[in-house]
Amino acid sequence: HTHANLKGRNLIISIFLNVVITIAQVIGGLVSGSLSLLSDALHNFSDVISLIVSYVATRLAQKKASEDKTFGYKRAEILAAFINAATLIIVAIILIK
Repeated sequence: HTHANLKGRNLIISIFLNVVITIAQVIGGLVSGSLSLLSDALHNFSDVISLIVSYVATRLAQKKASEDKTFGYKRAEILAAFINAATLIIVAIILIK
């Protein structure tokens, strides 16, 4: 038997759930005055951005090779990983300050 490619669907579900968690943490952080919850909300927001970048890269990587793009778009996933790592480093620096 074969398995359907669920990468895109799972990423969409993860994006939705992380947005809900981020909104709940922002509301909870503002109501309780918790800087810890607000910091975690910022971290979860960076996760949402990373998941969106990953989703776009996954969609691009599925494109077939063409005459001018002989390798196709497989490198999009590598670039997405680089962007995600850079985002986490930037958020860490912001939180340290």
